[in-house]
Amino acid sequence: MTLSQHVQYARLPFLWVVLALFCLPVARFSQAANFDRTPGFDYPLPTEPTAPKPFRPEHYVVQRTIDPIVVDGRLDESSWEHAEWTVDFAHIHHAAAYARPPYRTRARMLWDDEHLYAAVELEEPHLVAHVTIDDEEIYDDNDIELFIDVDGDAQNYIELEFNALGTVWDMLLPKEYNRGGLPFSHPRIEESQPWDLAGMRVAVRAEGSFNYPFDTDERWVIEFSMPWDALEETDHSGQPLAVAGRVIRANFSRVQHPWSRTTWPIMDWEDRGGPAWDWTWSPVLVYNMHVAETWGRLVLSDEPVDERPDESITDVFDFVPAPEPPASSDGPSTDPSPTEMIHIEGGTFTIGPDPTDDDASPEGQVTVEDFLIDRAEVTVAQYAEFLNAAGNEGSYHTDMADPDLCGIVRTASGFDVVPGRDRYPIVYVNQPMAAAYAAWAGKRLPTEFEWEIAARGQEGRLYPWGDAAPTDQHTNFDFRVGHPTQVGSYPLGRTPGGVDDLVGNVWELVEGSWANYPWSEADPQSPTRGPLTRGGSWVTPASNLASSYRGAWKGNSAMVGFRCAMDLRK
Repeated sequence: MTLSQHVQYARLPFLWVVLALFCLPVARFSQAANFDRTPGFDYPLPTEPTAPKPFRPEHYVVQRTIDPIVVDGRLDESSWEHAEWTVDFAHIHHAAAYARPPYRTRARMLWDDEHLYAAVELEEPHLVAHVTIDDEEIYDDNDIELFIDVDGDAQNYIELEFNALGTVWDMLLPKEYNRGGLPFSHPRIEESQPWDLAGMRVAVRAEGSFNYPFDTDERWVIEFSMPWDALEETDHSGQPLAVAGRVIRANFSRVQHPWSRTTWPIMDWEDRGGPAWDWTWSPVLVYNMHVAETWGRLVLSDEPVDERPDESITDVFDFVPAPEPPASSDGPSTDPSPTEMIHIEGGTFTIGPDPTDDDASPEGQVTVEDFLIDRAEVTVAQYAEFLNAAGNEGSYHTDMADPDLCGIVRTASGFDVVPGRDRYPIVYVNQPMAAAYAAWAGKRLPTEFEWEIAARGQEGRLYPWGDAAPTDQHTNFDFRVGHPTQVGSYPLGRTPGGVDDLVGNVWELVEGSWANYPWSEADPQSPTRGPLTRGGSWVTPASNLASSYRGAWKGNSAMVGFRCAMDLRK
C-alpha cells in the first residue's frame, strides 16, 4: 500500500463548531464562473491562404538531483530550489481558445538513480477535501492527477490521483477505457484487481483551513517520489528506463469543482456545485485525459539541476515541414473535393490480431462482398458543402473554425471555408455527424473489417504501403508536422490499390462501437465502449500505426475524421 505522509497547516477557528451546528447560510465560497471559453473569443479568420501553425505538446527536461530528497512537502532542498517550474496549467482542450484558469497550478520534476520525483503547487482560496480512504474515487474532491506512460504506447499506463489530505488513488490501465480497458484498482468495477505503485511516497503541505468557507486559503503543495523499479514494470519497450535521453509521455491534470453552496457545512458531497473544470500541464485537444498519445513529454537529462541542460536533448520535438500534395498526370492535385472511390474486391480475409491487444482482438477470418471506399478522407470543402445543404447545420462544431486544425467558419449566409483549407481533412466530428454526411452523399461509413481489408489487402500487409516501418515520407504521425496535412500528401503511404492516408493524419470513424472480436475467447469479455476509429492520426506514435490496431472515439477533437464507403452496384 502507498506510504503517505501528510504535513498540513490548518487554521481551525473556534466558531466553526457553532456555525456548523446552525448550518447558517453563507455566500458561495467558490463562485462558479463561465471561464471555459474566453468571453467574445473568435478564431482568427485568415483572408488569404497561410500555412497552419503547428501544435506541440508541452515538454519538460527532468534533471538530476544534487542533494538527497526528503519527501515531506516542504520542497526546501537545494535540488527543488533549482528545478524549473512547468508552464502554468491551462484549459484541457486548447489554451489558445479557452480562458485562463483563475487559480495557478504548476509543477516541477527531478530524478536520481532510484526515483522520479514530482512536486505540484496549487493555488487554492478554499481548501475542500473529504476522501480519506486510499484507492477511492478521489476526483470527487478537488484533486491533482499524474498520468504517466513510460514507453509511450498508450498501453499499461498509470493514473495517480491525490487530494489535499494526501489521500492516494493509484491505478494501472492496460488500455484506454474507450478501447474496453479494465483498470486495476478501481473501486467501482467488480472485475478490477488490486494494484499499487509499490514504494511511492507522498506528502502534502496545505496552507489554509479545510472545508471552512469564511476565510481565504493560500495553496496546497504535494510532493511524491516514484521508484524506477515500480515504473519499469509497466515498460514493454525493452530499453532501460532511468537513462539520460529517455522520453516519457506524461501529463498532469487538476480537477476543480465549483462547490457552490448557500448553506454550510457541506452535507451532500455528491453535489459539487456543477461540472468540474479540468486544467492540464499539456492541453490534449479534447475533453478526455485518457488520450495518452496527446500527453506532454518528459525528457531525462544527466545534467545536475543546478546547471543548464544540453539544449540538443529536446531536438526530438523538432517539426518536419508539411509535404505538398503531389502533382497528378493532369496537373497539380488542387481539386477541393476529391470524390474518387476505389473498388475493393470481396472475398475471405484475415483480420487482426491487434498487436497491442491480441486477447480481445485476436486473428480471425471474415468474408465480405465487393465494396467501394473513398480514396481520400472527407475534406473540409466537402463537409462545408454538406453543412450548407438544408437542415445540416446541426452537424457543425464550434472548433471547426480553428484555421490551423480545421477551417470552417459559420457566417450569416452559411458556412465558409478558411482560405487554403479546402483539401485538409474534416475533424471535430463524431459518429452521428459522419454518418449524416455519408447518407447525404449517398454513401455510408465503412465497417471496421472493410477498413482493415482496404488497408491490408489479401496479403495482410502490416501497413497500407507494406511492412516497412513508418517514416515521415509515409504518413503524418507523432506530432512530427504538428497539424493535419492535405489529403493525398504521402504517395509512398498509398495502398497498392490507390487508397490514401489510411494510417496517420486523422483517426477515421467507422461503423459500430468497440467490442471484443466475435471470435475472441478473452475472459472476462471487455465491455462495449466508444465508437470505433481506425488508422491513427497526426499525434499517434509509430507503435500504434499498424493497420490492425483498433482505436475508439474519445470526443470531438482535431485528431478524428472519416471517409465513406459504398456497396458496389452490380
